[in-house]
Amino acid sequence: MKPIMRKLIFIHKSLREEPIILILFLCASSSIIFISLMFGFLTMEGAQAFFTFGINFLIGRTWETNANLYGALPLIYGSLMVVSGALVIAVPLGVAAAIFIVEVLPFTFRDLVKSLIELLASIPSIIYGFIGLVFLAPQIASFFRIPSGTVALTASILLAMMSIPTIIGVSGEIISSVPKEYREAALALGATKLQTIKTVVIPVSKSGILASIMLGFGRAIGETVAVLMVAGNIAIIPEPPWNFLSPVYPITAVIAMQMGEAAVGSLEYSALFGLGLILFTITFIVNTLADVIVRRESKFKGGVKR
Repeated sequence: MKPIMRKLIFIHKSLREEPIILILFLCASSSIIFISLMFGFLTMEGAQAFFTFGINFLIGRTWETNANLYGALPLIYGSLMVVSGALVIAVPLGVAAAIFIVEVLPFTFRDLVKSLIELLASIPSIIYGFIGLVFLAPQIASFFRIPSGTVALTASILLAMMSIPTIIGVSGEIISSVPKEYREAALALGATKLQTIKTVVIPVSKSGILASIMLGFGRAIGETVAVLMVAGNIAIIPEPPWNFLSPVYPITAVIAMQMGEAAVGSLEYSALFGLGLILFTITFIVNTLADVIVRRESKFKGGVKR
């Protein structure tokens, strides 16, 4: 009799929990549904441009609205160029700052410094754009003796400032998760603080640091307003291609500038959505790779691997 009663109680509890499980499942899957809907919408709206130009939409070098010529290569190159320059600046500063905060800075000051860094992340991008346009661009023009400071370098510096908080935040969490026993063992063997950071902390947390860099990439490539104000907005591939003192036209700036004037259903309208699909795909791939790396990174808490 008792086994039967236990089974009935188990079935009753399961029936009561099923609606809750279903609700939680729907909540958990909502992000996947939203991403799928966004991808489908961008594909549907941008299909006309891909069907009209084919592969030339991706590799074409001319983006001319008046002539109905839409080649996205200069825009893709401009976005990747600006973001790569931003990472060159942001990665050393961000990782070094994260190591300093976690390993060197006294514990009593860490919360204050983290709060200031989070404040940097909360500043609206339009403020960064104003700073870049009014202060940074004239300084770059004066220093390099060029006619205008609205060039790829200015945009890269601004994006670096905006990406550093992301890199510091993620890298700091990964570095702080390294077990204290690892540090103590290295110090007990005679290693200095710097040697411990170099030979123990960084190798253990390198996958997480790489993930923070990729997340910083995703943060930078999607930025719009600040880049629009300081990049120069000329759809060309610089000559030579690594010339950061040349104006560029990133994808986000193109969409922000032209979407308001594009007629719904026109080829220009479809081409802009095609650019959105390209940007969405790049961001999705980068964020997915970052998530995979974070999941593969060994997680530690209290010296126990989890």
